[in-house]
Amino acid sequence: MDKKHFRELLAAFFEQYQTGIDWSLLTIDFQMHTLKKGECFFNQGDIPQRMYFLGKGLVRYYSVAESGKEYTHAIAKAPRLIGSTRAMTINQPSPFSIQALDDCLGISFSWNVFYEQMSQDLAFVKAYAKFLETIFLFKELKECAMVTHSATRRYLDFCNDFPELKNTLPKQQIASYIGITPVALSRIRAQLKFPN
Repeated sequence: MDKKHFRELLAAFFEQYQTGIDWSLLTIDFQMHTLKKGECFFNQGDIPQRMYFLGKGLVRYYSVAESGKEYTHAIAKAPRLIGSTRAMTINQPSPFSIQALDDCLGISFSWNVFYEQMSQDLAFVKAYAKFLETIFLFKELKECAMVTHSATRRYLDFCNDFPELKNTLPKQQIASYIGITPVALSRIRAQLKFPN
């Protein structure tokens, strides 16, 4: 994939939320990124000033507690914007890392410059607002599920949402994503007759 193709993917990503965006306003240059499975776009504690657009692959957002325990907060599939809003908007360290779960291709750009150029277009602003709504709705549903759904249901929801990961992602990462221990996950898989 070249930059032109990524630009087209980025436009298609936003236009799924709102059509008629004036992409002629966007004049910034993108940096290309190729990450192997296990590599990070950035790490917890970094202050990345760039937004990333994932064109191919899957990533996870994770953080490491002071105790050393790792927590997987979110998983994102391409095509998708990924980054740390905290770092980009208030210049504070990112509370998480973003790690490639398989080989990934992406681009990055200065979020401030990108938004300054594109916010001149009302259609883009509407698309961005709708994109943010989808993030908030997903987070709201996930937070609700963590306290109202059984661990088994959360695991089955994970398998439904990410069928390509249920047998490849380490148990600890799946368990932390659904809010249980790896031992509890093994029990659930045994009850469901899923391979451990």
